[in-house]
Amino acid sequence: MLMQHLYRQAEERPQQTAIVYAQERIDFATLVERIEKLADGLTQQGIGPGDSVGLVMRDDPWYVAAFHAVAALGARVVPANPAFKAPELDFWFRSTEVKAVISDERNAGVCERIVASLPAAAQVIVSGKGHGKALTLAEVAAAGTPKRLEPRSPEEPLVCQFSSGSTGRPKRLNRTHGQCAAEADAYLNLGLGPEDRILAAVPLFHTWGMGACIFGSAVSGATMVILEDPHPFLLRRHRALELIENEGITFFPGVPFNFRLLAEAPGEADLSSLRLVFSAGMALPREAFEAFGNRFGVLVRQLYGSTETGMIAANLSPDPVATFESVGTPVKGVELQIVDDGGEPVPDGEEGEVTVASPAMTEGYTDLPELNLEAFRGGRFFTGDLGRLDPDGALYIVGRKKLLIETGGFKIDPIEVEAVIDEFPGVAESVVVGVDTDVPGEQMVKAVVVRDGDCEERELLRFCKGKLANFKVPKSVEFRSEIPRSPLGKVLRKYLV
Repeated sequence: MLMQHLYRQAEERPQQTAIVYAQERIDFATLVERIEKLADGLTQQGIGPGDSVGLVMRDDPWYVAAFHAVAALGARVVPANPAFKAPELDFWFRSTEVKAVISDERNAGVCERIVASLPAAAQVIVSGKGHGKALTLAEVAAAGTPKRLEPRSPEEPLVCQFSSGSTGRPKRLNRTHGQCAAEADAYLNLGLGPEDRILAAVPLFHTWGMGACIFGSAVSGATMVILEDPHPFLLRRHRALELIENEGITFFPGVPFNFRLLAEAPGEADLSSLRLVFSAGMALPREAFEAFGNRFGVLVRQLYGSTETGMIAANLSPDPVATFESVGTPVKGVELQIVDDGGEPVPDGEEGEVTVASPAMTEGYTDLPELNLEAFRGGRFFTGDLGRLDPDGALYIVGRKKLLIETGGFKIDPIEVEAVIDEFPGVAESVVVGVDTDVPGEQMVKAVVVRDGDCEERELLRFCKGKLANFKVPKSVEFRSEIPRSPLGKVLRKYLV
């Protein structure tokens, strides 16, 4: 379905720029031809409907083309964080049974080692320069013939994603072509159109970046301007400001620390072209909202979504200052309900768990029937977020029921980190918590450890760095003789922060 949107863009505005990346500019007609050739080339490599294809790539035009080509073939896109370490990638590849992995040259070596150990044959294709005997995407595309791709069924899986949770491992879920098309339509309801220019600074593997940039550009005909190598954002914030000003960016989807770092950047920048600026992923601190608005004269609105549902709500209030704490009203087709611990609706103004019914919502987690009975009930997704609705139907998020740590635009499952720490010799027990920092909305990952033999902080952290993406690795370790617990044995995390 996304491919049909791209065909429409190529027919209505073939010469309009679809992607800007450094000095490269690709129009919609050229992008569609590249996707068609790449899809045919992947078919020659044995990729077809139902196969899983991992994407472990930096954000660039090849990422966009590969995403659309894999999806248009009826294969499942498995987008992974290129900052992941080998054990994390190994888990994703095995659980999705990838038939191929498309990797940038920085990750090609580790991907090849993992693929070689998989029970079923798979191959690695490199997006950039050649690596060993691996084919490159350019070579695969060159071998293909451009031919129109048939529409996919709304029920076919398009993307296989993983959601943070409390199970010790990310939870796998599929989202179909129909569900992703429903989310894409939500961006039209935000007012996105062909005259817009989107800054892709949020990673495209992330639900927010995927939806706002890949889906949003395809459905609206807007130009996607990709920030080159955006991590760490602190070192790329001047380039982001330059792109906003020079490329006339109108739509900026970001996370709170993007806006804070831009507000603190030295120098001058004219951001008057911005008209749609949304922060998602975690609560936007008032300090960041005010700093960005005072510095650039642009007000940031909050948007709410999840991996399971895509976009849920957006703040489109005519008075974004008075409502800045709200994540807005539900987007078209989405229904919100606040419920108590028994699952019963509560009156407006009262706090409870946020539940969602949406045409963009997944049907559940793969191979987790017991968890699905808890998280997906009566056609609704129980988000684990605590919130309230005001009389106008605007949603305010007030907390979480689930244990997630928020840092640098990412949500970290402490149970996953604890599982890694507990593997280390000399650890009897561990608890991982998020500790508030001097920066509002930013937390630091802290590990509290009970020793069972020799266990030094330096060696423990080195062990974690070999198994976890850097943003998940604890920044500090506190050794204790025991973990505080309630009379019923529940860990009292509030005494560890």
